[in-house]
Amino acid sequence: MRDSSWGGARARALLHEITADAAARAGFKVGALEVVRPQGLLEFVAITGEPEGSAQLLGTGSRVEDMIAAIDDGVTHGEWTFVAEDAYSPGVEEALRDASWVPDIPRTDDDGDWHPLDMLVAEVRDEGGALRALLYLDEPFGLRRLSRTRFEALTDTLSLTLGTILAVIEREEFAHLARSIRAARVMVQSSPARHDVGHLLREARKALVEALSVDELEIDVFIAGEIETTDGLSLELDLDVRRALQAAAIRAWTQPNRVVIIEPGLVWGDGEVEAAYADWFTTALATAGFETLVVAPVGVDDQVLGMIVCARRTGSRRWTDGESLAALELGHDLGRALANAHATQRERRLLGELRELEESRYRFLRELTHEINNPMTVIAANAEFLATNDLADERDVKRAQAILRGTERLGDLLDGLAMLSRVSDPQNAPALEEVDLLGVVEDTISSMAAVAERAGITLHLVGETGSTIVLADSREISSAVANLVDNAVKYSDSGDEIWLGVERRDDGGVTFTCRDEGIGISDADQVDLFDPLFRSTNEEALMRPGTGLGLGIVRQIMQRIGGDVEVESVLGRGTTVRLRFRA
Repeated sequence: MRDSSWGGARARALLHEITADAAARAGFKVGALEVVRPQGLLEFVAITGEPEGSAQLLGTGSRVEDMIAAIDDGVTHGEWTFVAEDAYSPGVEEALRDASWVPDIPRTDDDGDWHPLDMLVAEVRDEGGALRALLYLDEPFGLRRLSRTRFEALTDTLSLTLGTILAVIEREEFAHLARSIRAARVMVQSSPARHDVGHLLREARKALVEALSVDELEIDVFIAGEIETTDGLSLELDLDVRRALQAAAIRAWTQPNRVVIIEPGLVWGDGEVEAAYADWFTTALATAGFETLVVAPVGVDDQVLGMIVCARRTGSRRWTDGESLAALELGHDLGRALANAHATQRERRLLGELRELEESRYRFLRELTHEINNPMTVIAANAEFLATNDLADERDVKRAQAILRGTERLGDLLDGLAMLSRVSDPQNAPALEEVDLLGVVEDTISSMAAVAERAGITLHLVGETGSTIVLADSREISSAVANLVDNAVKYSDSGDEIWLGVERRDDGGVTFTCRDEGIGISDADQVDLFDPLFRSTNEEALMRPGTGLGLGIVRQIMQRIGGDVEVESVLGRGTTVRLRFRA
């Protein structure tokens, strides 16, 4: 490591000032501070007094266990431990030489002189007793070892300094955790994570390893009583143990600020796991080389969806309360993301099933109309032959004519089903082009004029008289307009009038309106008016021929081009239908 990966620049600068002040007040030229990293490493974050080669040490790491072994060789006075050069156990001195500097001072035979490998160190521990940092002092002014009186004074002088160092370290740790939580939160809320549970779990695992500063981590998801895992731990958990941890995570979810912390011989946060598996975990952790195993629940509201299981290797820093809070917060975030991703996947699956169902319906309609059309043609041709056969008696002619009328109605139904199948098929996009809507209306009036005249109904063209262009499929729009005019004529009585017109709206769009004085539609029937094959409950309407497909086809045509259909009607007083084309 170089340029100190621990903390932010502001925290490092503050610790440098604190270290320099401590050295000056204690009467030492050199001061140094190492911070304990979660993975069991010490990292130099401050070296003052500019000892030769010290700049190369900033940001480098050494093992906590090596330094603890060296401290064990010393003599403790208050909060400080002095390790004389000749007191190191075999092998300890060599380990220290690789991770520290040796001051360039003369070595003498006087036991009262300060020697190059003498070490004076204070341990900075938190309220839980966990080691958080080591503060070193070196090269005392005068280069003399400290007397008992000076040791006692040193403890009094720098006691507050050690507390300040701890406060800065813990504050920076909380800031790091906050940054990590924000980064993990951004990850679990990303678009891929919101839509893919597998992607969410893979990316969450990588983010959480960094956020919680652990060596290994897995995420277990609880699905229908089963446990699915991301397989992130080298520690093998058999099914019974994993189910015990699942039960512990569920219990932890009901308690505020609670995780389960498992160490050799100890289980914090769950008495049931401790009673049943404390010895098992002691052996398993030692075999896997782990110092700590932590279980944090993953959930949302009152539902536990899974658990985070993470581990630190032997020699790592002990788990802190701040890290427990971070793990719980990340468990809540992951739970919300997991619930959303599951919901999105369910929605996508349902949409896929609906799409398949719709496509099956389209295929069925196409095949149905095709298969029925051929025999219908044969039936119609033979019925027409019998109806016009001079040799047939009157009764047979009437029967043939009835067959013809039936085939005509069935033919209309098949034509309607074919059109509905065509305009409902998402694979068959409309052929959009610029269409003169007024021209379509005029053509429809011309083709329907004879039918309307025979029924004693008058058609009026109103509104715009110039070209009105809309973006649509010309064939489909002609069918939609013809459907509306045909319905208006069909459900009007002799002497009634129908008004057809095109208008430009203030928003730039265009509206086609068909208003008649016919029999109207009840409020109850208007609810189901656009459903395929729906026929009115009005007996007068049922006496008039129709397939119940027309308005459903019209709505489908308009939806395909982003438009809509509006219907206003009063039973017995006529109906107004509007096709609204977007700008």
